[in-house]
Amino acid sequence: MKLAFLLYPQILTTGVSIPVEMFHAADQAVGHLAGQGVQVYFVAERIGPVSLTAGIELVAQSDFAKPLDVDFVFCPPMWGSPWQSFTRQRQAQNWLRAQYQQGSRLVATGSGVGMVAEAGLLDGRVATTHWYYLERFRQRFSSVNFQTEHFITHEDGIYCAGSINAQTDLVLYFIEREFGEEALALVERQFMHEIKRDFSTPFYEPGGAVHDDEIVSLVQSWVRSHLNEPISLAQLAAVAGQSERQIRRRFSEATKESPMQYVQKVRLEEARALLRETNLSVTEIASSCGFTGVAYFARVFRQSTGMSAGEYRQMVRKKLFSDL
Repeated sequence: MKLAFLLYPQILTTGVSIPVEMFHAADQAVGHLAGQGVQVYFVAERIGPVSLTAGIELVAQSDFAKPLDVDFVFCPPMWGSPWQSFTRQRQAQNWLRAQYQQGSRLVATGSGVGMVAEAGLLDGRVATTHWYYLERFRQRFSSVNFQTEHFITHEDGIYCAGSINAQTDLVLYFIEREFGEEALALVERQFMHEIKRDFSTPFYEPGGAVHDDEIVSLVQSWVRSHLNEPISLAQLAAVAGQSERQIRRRFSEATKESPMQYVQKVRLEEARALLRETNLSVTEIASSCGFTGVAYFARVFRQSTGMSAGEYRQMVRKKLFSDL
């Protein structure tokens, strides 16, 4: 996987360092089996050191005169007023357009969304940004379809995240798709327990959530509303108005997993959230998430995370309160 990060004045270092470290951890988790390893490029107006916030410097290996063959281009958020940067970074915006045209996917966070919008790449497309900038962005970029209720949006290979936390959720989504569940579990253990993560965080994409099959989106929404109930493939097919064979095929094409794999994944997500945020017993959590017995829940949870539910809760609570 090849990643490029734009370096421009005022960007927050965490908008670069967190995803870089997470992608490298995922790559190490699978032993580079997903490809030739993660390659990261820093791109700026000039090759060499670039001063970021708090006096931190990163070194750009490439400039805007040179196109790169990369999978993702990240536009990090900025600290403070971004408006002058939008008008002074024409070279960066031209480079963004060229990268997008040759197939790179774009990921913009917070005020960094303005860099993509200023390049004209969000005209007529959905987007989001940090709540603080939302109204001014709407005035400045009137042709962009800003989604006020969504922290993450996607359309035509352009992803927008409203904040660093939302970007982190988005990176986890990429890691699961590119490296698999084993890598996802490792990265979550190392990076995510001190941050409230909830996959039900609104993720908007025209035509459905993270894919374009509206029938599958309907089923996914129904599953999240009925987690504490027994769920069968026959029920999901009935919700979709499809045969079991049809809904299994559509789910696989849209999400690369079976309907029942999706059900189990969402149940585990909810269980982790309850372990982090409540004092419910493991038995109560297993029941509320729809697992058929605490022993089965315990086995599935350990397979997914590499630890017991009790160990997970203890680690989460320790990280949450160790700095207080």
